Amino acid sequence: MAARKRKRKPIRERKSTTARKPLKTTARHIELYSSAYRIAWKQISALRKREQPDIALRLHASIRSQLQKGETDPLLIATEAFKAVNEETQPGSPKAQKS
Repeated sequence: MAARKRKRKPIRERKSTTARKPLKTTARHIELYSSAYRIAWKQISALRKREQPDIALRLHASIRSQLQKGETDPLLIATEAFKAVNEETQPGSPKAQKS
């Protein structure tokens, strides 16, 4: 005897198994991220970008963590990200000594 096929509910009636952010929230985060990244990226010299190729990843991580904390001002986010990148690369900083 063949197994019966279960009739699937239409897409609108299915419950989501994952919590999703509203599209407005996602769009706002993308806008904040790109604005903050652009501001911070302009502050980094071309020489430093060549010497430290991973600087973009560190900038990305800092901006992303601030967005997750709920920051909403792109200039403040960029400033904090730039400070974090500078602290990691300064010769006397605790983070630079661990590496």
